[in-house]
Amino acid sequence: MAFSANSEAFARAAMAAINPPLADKYVNLIKLLMINPGAASKMRGKNPPDIGTEAYIRAQASNFSASRVPTAPAPPATVPDEMVSFILHTYFNVPEENLVQAKNDHLLSMGAENLVGDLLERYLASIMEPRGWIWCSGSTVKAVDLIKPPTGLEDVWTLLQVKNRDNSENSSSSAIRNGTDIKKWFRTFSKRRGANWEAFPDEEIRPLVSEVGFKKFVKEYLEALK
Repeated sequence: MAFSANSEAFARAAMAAINPPLADKYVNLIKLLMINPGAASKMRGKNPPDIGTEAYIRAQASNFSASRVPTAPAPPATVPDEMVSFILHTYFNVPEENLVQAKNDHLLSMGAENLVGDLLERYLASIMEPRGWIWCSGSTVKAVDLIKPPTGLEDVWTLLQVKNRDNSENSSSSAIRNGTDIKKWFRTFSKRRGANWEAFPDEEIRPLVSEVGFKKFVKEYLEALK
C-alpha cells in the first residue's frame, strides 16, 4: 500500500497527459496519500491496480479529472417496483389514472436527489479551490471531499467531509473518520427545516457560502447543461 518516492513525479506526468491545469492539485492530493496511504480509496472493477502503484496513480488521475465534467440529472435506470403504485392506490387513495404520473414524478425526484450531493461538492469547490483547497473529485480519498495542504510553517493538512443531510453519513465513513483530523459538516437537517451554513467549519470560507449562493450556483450549472 506504500507510495514510492517517485509518486509525485508519476502524478504530475499522469495529470499533465490528461488535464494539465489540474496537475498541481493532483500532485498535492498524492502528497497527502504518500503521508497517509491508509486514506487512499481502493479502486473498483475487476483487477484494480494496487494502491500506491504507478498504475494506481495514473488511474486515479483519470478519475480525478473525469469526475469534474458536468453531470446532468437523470432518473434511475432501474425498473420501478410495481408494488409502490399498488400501495399508493390502495392505502393513499391515489387514483389509478394518476399512478403513471406519480411514478414518473418519483423517478425524477430520485434523479434530482441523487445529484444534490455532487452539486454541493461542486459549489464548495468553486469557492474553496481558488483559496487553496483541493476538491477530491473521483472519491480519491476515503471519507474526505476537500483537502487543504499545509500553509506557512505548520505542516498540517486540513481534511473536510461534507454531507447533504445530517443523517446521510454511512457507518464505514464514520469509522474511517474516528481517530483522524477529518472535519465534518452537513448542509441540511433531516428532522427540521433550515440549513447549516453558519456552522461551516472553516472561518475563511464560512462568510462566502450560503443557501442563496448554492441555489444560484445550481441554477447556473443546470441551465448551462440544457
